[in-house]
Amino acid sequence: MARKIGMARITARTICFAAATALAACGRAAPSPGLPAADLIVATADSSYWVTNGPKGIRVRGVPLLLARVDGRFREIYVADDDRSYFDAVLVGQRLWSRDLIRGDSVEIFADSVIPRFAKSYAKAHPDDAPLTKDEEAADHPRTTVTTELEVLGVHGPYVSYEYRTDVDVTGERNNTDRHTARRGVLDARTGKAVTVAALFGGAAAARAEGEAGAEWRGARDSLLMVRDRRSRRAEKAIASFAFDPTSFTLDSEDGAPRVRFAVPGQAARGSLNALELQARAVAAAPWWNAVRGELPMGPDSLQSWTQNGIELWAALAEDGETARLSLRDSTRRDWRIAAVTAPVWRVIWLDSTVKAEDRKALKRAFSDASLYSDDVRIVMAPRRPKARSPFTLASYRHR
Repeated sequence: MARKIGMARITARTICFAAATALAACGRAAPSPGLPAADLIVATADSSYWVTNGPKGIRVRGVPLLLARVDGRFREIYVADDDRSYFDAVLVGQRLWSRDLIRGDSVEIFADSVIPRFAKSYAKAHPDDAPLTKDEEAADHPRTTVTTELEVLGVHGPYVSYEYRTDVDVTGERNNTDRHTARRGVLDARTGKAVTVAALFGGAAAARAEGEAGAEWRGARDSLLMVRDRRSRRAEKAIASFAFDPTSFTLDSEDGAPRVRFAVPGQAARGSLNALELQARAVAAAPWWNAVRGELPMGPDSLQSWTQNGIELWAALAEDGETARLSLRDSTRRDWRIAAVTAPVWRVIWLDSTVKAEDRKALKRAFSDASLYSDDVRIVMAPRRPKARSPFTLASYRHR
């Protein structure tokens, strides 16, 4: 059995293959007379695409790299495995890091405490067992399986939105050991500290958004509890696994304006969980949002756009819902199709005069390094697992 459960990797080769479905991905296209000059980075959930148009034509280079622009400097945000497995115990967690592209140093911004705690407890209870080496595999049916997954859900300036899930399954040990949890949050990439809605947008905005979200959850919960049929007991048990927490939220946007999306965290003894999303809440933009707004899309998910100095970038969602076709539009409304990238597109970073020479040099080095990433070096983003089956319907919570 593979020790890294459910943690598929996205490699540079995969990115290039996906991007190659379009005109200029992972290479150059023939020069297009009249095509406006452009230099920008398109950021998706699992990769970054550097789009450049010059005298030699269009170049699009895609790599498994997640970038943040913090106080004018570029950082790489990445997730790394923390594997402390034994033959009869799979113990795999994930940690979140922020790397300054110029200095090259990495700082841990989310440290998982579950895996180290279980590893210490297991070692004490089984002193004759030795941790597996890198090339060794665990048993096909280990008695202990403890995994944690950290999924990056968005980056807005220095703030990283995430979902954190734990799955603990222990056979033949203490009672009530099995536990499955899911929650969300926002971290400051500069400090690694969790931030609240009040810290981001002010106390008044936080009180209003938290009050509305709490009321939405209570209304949905009460409506479900009023169901009086054979499913009601299952619904009651399932609902009891979730409790509204105002610190479980992520950042979102609509037409460049900030949104806060709360997600009700859960804990249960059986079955996998995902935090339950509520509706996105509009909040007034704080001063820090001004540096973020230009990177964010305008329009619906099906047709997003960004504008810089009279040039427009468009991202049209393909029918498969998994790719977005990029095109540039000049002031005469003429379009040039340039590439296809993985969808959805999160942000566009325009590499204009505000990007210093040392930052551009660091970006080039980061793209070159990322093209060589192996499965053991970076996990750009663990893919979202299928939603756990529930005896009641919460479809109203999936607003996009």
